[in-house]
Amino acid sequence: MASTLEKGIICSENRGERMNNSELTNALMELGLTQYESKIYITLVTEGVSTAKDISNICGIPYGKIYEIINSLTNKGFVIMLPTKPMKYRAISPRETIKLVKDNMSRKIVNAENTVVRELEATFKKNKAFIEPKGLFWVINGRTAINKKMEELFEKAEDHIYMFLSENGFNRLKYYHEVLRELRKKGIKISISTTLSGCNSEALDYLKFCNVGHVNHNTANQFISVDGKEALLYEALPDDENLRYGRDLGVWVLNKSFTSFIESFFEINHTQAIPAKDISNNLKIKNDKNNP
Repeated sequence: MASTLEKGIICSENRGERMNNSELTNALMELGLTQYESKIYITLVTEGVSTAKDISNICGIPYGKIYEIINSLTNKGFVIMLPTKPMKYRAISPRETIKLVKDNMSRKIVNAENTVVRELEATFKKNKAFIEPKGLFWVINGRTAINKKMEELFEKAEDHIYMFLSENGFNRLKYYHEVLRELRKKGIKISISTTLSGCNSEALDYLKFCNVGHVNHNTANQFISVDGKEALLYEALPDDENLRYGRDLGVWVLNKSFTSFIESFFEINHTQAIPAKDISNNLKIKNDKNNP
């Protein structure tokens, strides 16, 4: 595809008239030419070969400035001098000049990148680590948003996942059993403390590969933590089995100290919880009685 510069030149040749195209001039200036340099280059492309005096007359640029500008164009690779008397000048192919500019810019960028990164990156990282807060807290509204954040935490897990859930919170977790099963296959430990009952015995069947413990007090406040690095604390409003709809309110915590504290609380309670395998049969019996 022809460049803006090449299109302008072709159009001008077809019309048989000198170019006076501000868009073309701007394109040349973006390549590093001044306005006068752009005018002279366009003139030379149009005229073919010209003397300094002819260029001055065509462009309307003072004759005293012409030689200085042409020397600059020569150094930039846009013009060559012909060994004639009087001295004449010819434009270099637009395709060649653009390639030359691109090559020069690429070298400059690489050199600048190496220098800037070498000299400043270490200082930037040091200062960034110093000024950034040690931990961050974000408020999350709505059950859908909280579920999405929960899924993100699952994906980040590398060692373990701790969950402290209400009775219905455990019920909702059954919809993620396939995701959690894949994580467990990867060696990630999944521990859950919840209130087990006949109402969520089906969820227990789905999640029996997890380390589930029963606690007697059904709580409204729930949390999920991952690897001692991040935690999600939330309250389900209302606390029902609906997976998508709810006015849930949560806080995502990116703070190792706080998350470690939460996990210490979980480990103490989970140690005291009744293993799900010890009560699962009773749950099924109760559920069968409630659903004859």
